[in-house]
Amino acid sequence: MFAKSILVSVAAVVLATPIGGCSTAMVPTAYGPMPEFCTQNNTATGAIIGGLLGAGLGAAIGGGRGAAIGGASGLALGGLTGAQADQQCRQLALQRALEMAAAQQAAAQQAAANQARRQVAFAPVEYVTPTTGQRHKITPLNSYTNPATKETCSSFDEVSFDADGKATVTGKGRACKGADGTVHAG
Repeated sequence: MFAKSILVSVAAVVLATPIGGCSTAMVPTAYGPMPEFCTQNNTATGAIIGGLLGAGLGAAIGGGRGAAIGGASGLALGGLTGAQADQQCRQLALQRALEMAAAQQAAAQQAAANQARRQVAFAPVEYVTPTTGQRHKITPLNSYTNPATKETCSSFDEVSFDADGKATVTGKGRACKGADGTVHAG
């Protein structure tokens, strides 16, 4: 009789394991592959299966009183085991979130670096040389502050116009304004 009870209990464990969803197979999610057991409430599943198995084992070994004690013990142990699995899932989700945030940060930094390399035209400044009457236009590009020297610098294009209005590029360069306010070619 006792051997038959043990055999029934082992069969119950073997049958309950796949029902409990303890599969570690990876399933695709919106955030990347996660273990299949992370798609369910493991605490509740563990408590239910632990309670049923505990009650079955307890009944096989100790009758009605054994079923109650086994069921309560199985409920508690199954719930704790399920809670540990839920904590593993949370840890995996946090890891994925950090990986995704790092990838998004890298993409944002790359986009900012690409934006910085692209020339951005600011409002041009036009002036006339009084002695010759020649018109000029300076267009600042890519203004930035040098953290080491505290200078604000800008690349620029300079265009001069002849009497007929024909434009000629007369210069490209960089000008910087120092912390003391003086401007010099960089």
